[in-house]
Amino acid sequence: MAKLRLLKTGHGDLTLAEWDKDLPETVASAHAVFTEHYTAGRLAFRLDGPGQSRAIRQFDATAAEILIVPAIQGG
Repeated sequence: MAKLRLLKTGHGDLTLAEWDKDLPETVASAHAVFTEHYTAGRLAFRLDGPGQSRAIRQFDATAAEILIVPAIQGG
């Protein structure tokens, strides 16, 4: 099963959803969760293996794993 995770600063990460690309109901549910959590200021990455990631702006049901990260704030 593929996973959608949210990086929580100082707390590791949280699995928000899992889906199987061959089960439309799981894809729809994961897409809805992605839409809810991919808000302004956050970034999303498709993780394709060690050292292989790319930024995405839309849910990708073919990804094995998607990570949403909070905006980086500096001062």
